[in-house]
Amino acid sequence: MIKAVLFDLGNTLVYSHPEETFQEIMAKHGVVKSLEDVRAALTQGNEEFDAERHEGLSVHAFYTQWNIVQLKHLGLTGPKARQLAESIDALWWKFAKFYVFRDVKRTLQQLRKMRLQLGIVTGGFEEDIEMIVPSTGLGEFFDVLVGANTTGKRKPHPGAFKHALMKLGVSAGETVFVGDNFNNDYLGAQKVGLIPVLIRRKSSSAQRLFTDSCLKLPPETRIIERLDQIFGVLRQLSP
Repeated sequence: MIKAVLFDLGNTLVYSHPEETFQEIMAKHGVVKSLEDVRAALTQGNEEFDAERHEGLSVHAFYTQWNIVQLKHLGLTGPKARQLAESIDALWWKFAKFYVFRDVKRTLQQLRKMRLQLGIVTGGFEEDIEMIVPSTGLGEFFDVLVGANTTGKRKPHPGAFKHALMKLGVSAGETVFVGDNFNNDYLGAQKVGLIPVLIRRKSSSAQRLFTDSCLKLPPETRIIERLDQIFGVLRQLSP
């Protein structure tokens, strides 16, 4: 019997346009780059950046290092690039905008009516969750929020998932996990024993810069294209 549903946050429940935020902050510092160049740099930089290697850093230090890698792919290096990277982090929440996918709130409301416990397990930091969840009106729905620094380990490390299960008092086999990244979300949850669901949205409104959407998936992968399709999954899992 399913007792809980856990979700990834970015590109699962909410989305943003990080390339626009990056471009806007750079422009404030006199660095002008096309949106296409910034988008390509962020895609390349994210593939290169080793988040696990930087575990243990403060939030500011982590994102400064992340920004340095992105700037390198825009041809910016050295002390000035570091200063810009630090400024991008400092100003990020002044310029960043997050949006909720249209099917999210009504789906969460219905899951609540089904008396399921709900939670978020994200690769972002607790500080990111604290900025995004209340500002998007999602705070009322969740019983547990797990960020990368909650346990010191980010997905796909088992500790992130197990912490959420422990807080909810449910077993892995009683819990569904929905996320948009096959390796971090689907396989990470599956290895812990959760029932994984991969969401592959068709919406063009979300800039899927940091996902593995081109990855060839095993035929048995459990996939939905809208969040409200989770109800069909839950029916299939019902005894």
